[in-house]
Amino acid sequence: MALRGFQVTGYDLSAAMLAGAQESAEQTDAHIEWVRGDMRSLPANWTDTFDFVTLTLSEFGCFPDESDNQRVLTEVARVLKSGGRFLLDIVVNRDELILKGNRHDCIDGGEFFISDKGSLDILSGIYTRVFRWDEQGWRHETTWQIRAYTAPEVKRMLEQAGFRELSAYRNYAGDALTRDSAGMVFLAQK
Repeated sequence: MALRGFQVTGYDLSAAMLAGAQESAEQTDAHIEWVRGDMRSLPANWTDTFDFVTLTLSEFGCFPDESDNQRVLTEVARVLKSGGRFLLDIVVNRDELILKGNRHDCIDGGEFFISDKGSLDILSGIYTRVFRWDEQGWRHETTWQIRAYTAPEVKRMLEQAGFRELSAYRNYAGDALTRDSAGMVFLAQK
């Protein structure tokens, strides 16, 4: 977007993620303002500032307390100008997780091995993925958790935050969202 002439601001809590993003932007000569902070409390001076906001790559639903996830949407609505648009990319769809059940995938690359196990706690709605990999004789493991929502739940949350026009898709190509869609893409307008 920055390379196409748009003024772009990148926002993240992780200093390491911001540093990596800045390095990538510099390699392409993209001019982007980088700001570090918590998405539950965007800067006060950003009220009615942006024409477009995106939230992508597993960020939505990362807070165990549902009110914190709702607060993220409320903050996005606050910083958007009237008529501004919001693209929300959610990588898990609870309906699809229930339909397909727990997962276990492995990749054996010869010199490396990666195991990915995913399971949904049906009562809490928390989806947990455990990644294990072997690298140079050492075993590593990391766990990732996210609250898995259904499309109607996300629609209700967006409306509660003040968004009025909503569209939902299976992917960025605009394919129809179905119960077996792995992810969900919402486009909402303030």
